[in-house]
Amino acid sequence: MAAGFGIAAVAGIALGVAIGRSRRAYALCDPVLQFARAIPPPALVPVFVVLLDFGSPMQIASIAFSAVRPVLINTADGAGNTDPLRLEVAAVLHLTPAERLRFLILPSALPRIFAGLRLSLSLSLILMVFSELLPGTANGIGFTLTDAQSRSDLLTVWAALVLLGALGHLLNTGLLGVEKRLVGKGRTTTV
Repeated sequence: MAAGFGIAAVAGIALGVAIGRSRRAYALCDPVLQFARAIPPPALVPVFVVLLDFGSPMQIASIAFSAVRPVLINTADGAGNTDPLRLEVAAVLHLTPAERLRFLILPSALPRIFAGLRLSLSLSLILMVFSELLPGTANGIGFTLTDAQSRSDLLTVWAALVLLGALGHLLNTGLLGVEKRLVGKGRTTTV
């Protein structure tokens, strides 16, 4: 899950900034992104099973491919909505494109980036469990759920569900802490 989420975060932020800063790229990519948004991520897991077979590469690819969308869409929106007056001031001050990105575009897009990251994090957890429910998996929380269900072991089923809830809460709280540190207490987003 961490590898898939990490790939999705890096790719989503990089592509989102590039798409968000170009009106033409945004106009070209927006219909595709909106189409992709409507496809339920678990529906793509069988495609990755066919392409990569069962195992960790399939799990990482399905998580990364599905979790990149919220980060990409939110980052593109945040980068595209940078205050035009600030961009004009940056031009007057002769800031390089790298300086504009570092000091202007990324800071103004951070609340939206973190909104996308939080959505992607929960989606990554869901897809991790879903990919572990598939045949051929021999470990993981999803496998434990399926195995306990087949043996009518309700205590293990409930323990796995509590573990998933606690894990989701811990991961979200950690990401919120990073967001508050980078964005500031008054500018955090709610998802």
